[in-house]
Amino acid sequence: MVEGVMGFLFVIFWLWVVIAGFKSVGRRLFGFVTGVWVDRDEGARGIYYQTQLYQGPTVVTNQPGTALIDAPADIWSPAERRSFGRKLAAMPAVSADAVVGEMQRELTKLIRNAGDVDKNLAKWRGELHRIEAAQADWHGRAALAVDKGRDALAKAALAEKAKLDPRADGLRADIGRMEELGRGYARDIGALEAKLSESMRRKVLAETRLEGAEDSVRARELVFGERTASAFSDLEHVERAADLAEGHAEALTLGSNPGLAGEFAALEKQDALDRELAALKAERQRPAA
Repeated sequence: MVEGVMGFLFVIFWLWVVIAGFKSVGRRLFGFVTGVWVDRDEGARGIYYQTQLYQGPTVVTNQPGTALIDAPADIWSPAERRSFGRKLAAMPAVSADAVVGEMQRELTKLIRNAGDVDKNLAKWRGELHRIEAAQADWHGRAALAVDKGRDALAKAALAEKAKLDPRADGLRADIGRMEELGRGYARDIGALEAKLSESMRRKVLAETRLEGAEDSVRARELVFGERTASAFSDLEHVERAADLAEGHAEALTLGSNPGLAGEFAALEKQDALDRELAALKAERQRPAA
């Protein structure tokens, strides 16, 4: 019985030694790992491990739509955060005006370089034309020598013509490459001009829309705003006060004696009405022609 217990304790002791040895090897190879465990919960299934860099566990999860590794929130020190914040604040903000200005400068440079390409092409084409003219001249001389039976002289003329072939071929190759470069400049200039024109139109349209919206806001504030309503309310008070004053003035003259002038005025008014009535009757009684 005692021997069985001693054997069991001996086995447990060596198991502990082996486990401790594995842990020691793990710490030496992966010194930052202090613990690993598996969470088999249906809601948050994954592998968790704890490191010496921070106290909380980091999860490597197989859940869709989540990050593979959840980095600790304090992976940056406060000094690093302040340094990065200063660098970010020092970065100049890119504005549409700055981009448009850069596009205009680049377009000016492209046009200038394209002009230089055209000048070089004109120069090289002129030189090629002169070489081809010289070759045609030597060819004509060779034909004349053949007609005269001077074969040796004809061969000499053809040899002189052949000497110009390398220069002509080189010029043609360079002209072809320069023409391709000029076509590239033309494409870039066209694309940049189109984009610049679009940018300018959008800028003008946006500024016009903004100005129109501001004008509309001011106009509607003048038409429907509280200041206008208050001003017209005060004007209505003034109009009512004027009506009251006029009524009061008329009331003061109701019981007064109009006098001699008033009687003659009433008489003249009645006489005018009588004359107008007589004229109307005469017009109605006139027989139709």
